[in-house]
Amino acid sequence: MEIGIIGLGYWGDIILKNLIRPGKRDIVLCDLSLVENELYQNYSYVKDYKQLDCDYIFISTPTSTHFEICKYFLEKGVNIFCEKPLTVSSSKAETLYDIAFTNEIILFTDWIFTFNSHIKTIKNDYESGKLGKIRSILMNRLNLGPERFDVNARWDLASHDVSIIQYLFSEKPVNVKWTDYKRNKKSKQDDSSLGLIEFENFTTTINTSWYYHKKVRECVFEFENYFIIWDDFKRFLQYEDSKNITFPIYSGNLSYPCSEYSSPLINSINSFFSFSEKEMIKQKKLTIETIKILEM
Repeated sequence: MEIGIIGLGYWGDIILKNLIRPGKRDIVLCDLSLVENELYQNYSYVKDYKQLDCDYIFISTPTSTHFEICKYFLEKGVNIFCEKPLTVSSSKAETLYDIAFTNEIILFTDWIFTFNSHIKTIKNDYESGKLGKIRSILMNRLNLGPERFDVNARWDLASHDVSIIQYLFSEKPVNVKWTDYKRNKKSKQDDSSLGLIEFENFTTTINTSWYYHKKVRECVFEFENYFIIWDDFKRFLQYEDSKNITFPIYSGNLSYPCSEYSSPLINSINSFFSFSEKEMIKQKKLTIETIKILEM
C-alpha cells in the first residue's frame, strides 16, 4: 500500500509523523517547494501531485486547492483523506462525494474533533438521555496563530465548532449570523469570527480568532441535567499529571478519564483506512451540513 501526502506545511508534517508512528513507511511526499527537513530524508518526493501513483492520498494543501486535487484523484479511483474544510462550497462538496460513491472509493474529511474520545463520551451520554435536552452552547476557540492566507477564521477555526455541533446533535439551524473581522488590521484574511446559530430548541454562540494573545479551547454545554465545560487545552496541560479530569456540572458526577483518552488524529487516520460506505454516508451528511452553516 503506497501513501501520498500532498502539502508539507504545519499540518502535513503532523500527518506524516502520525503515519510513521504506526509503521507506515511506503510514503511519497509532494510539495511545490519542499524545504530541507530531517523528517523527509527517508522518503521519495515529487513537486507535481499528478506524478503520484498511490492507493491513498492525504491532502493538506490550502482550502482553495482541495476541490481540484480531490476531483483529480477521485476520478482515478484513489482513496482521499482531506484536511477540513473539504471545500467552501456545499455544491462542490456534493460533487466530490458523488464521484466517490460512483467509483466506490473513500472520500474522508478530517473533522478531527469528531474523533476526540471526550466528544464521543458527551455524544453517548446525550444520546442515552443521561444529559437531558440541550439548552445552549458557548464555544471559544482563540489563540495567537498560525495565520491563514487561504481562508478566514470562520472556515479555519469555527468550522471545528460547527462540525462538533453537527456531530453531537444533527439538527438544521433556523437562523445563522456570522460577523467576520480583523483584530489585526494587517491580517491578509479576517482573523476573527463571531457566530450566532439558532436551532429550534437551543442557541450556539461561537467566538474564534487566531489573533488573540491567550490560548482558549473552551466549550460550554448547558444541558437540562448537566452543565459541562469541556476544555481541550486544559486536558492537554493536565494529561501528564492527572488520571482524571472532572468537568464542572450542576449536579451529580461526570468524569472523563485521561486513561481513556487517545489521539484524535490517530483515531481519524485509523478510521480512514477502515472506512465503510455506511460511515461515509454519515460523514457526507456531517460535511455538507457543516459547510452549509458556514456558507450562510
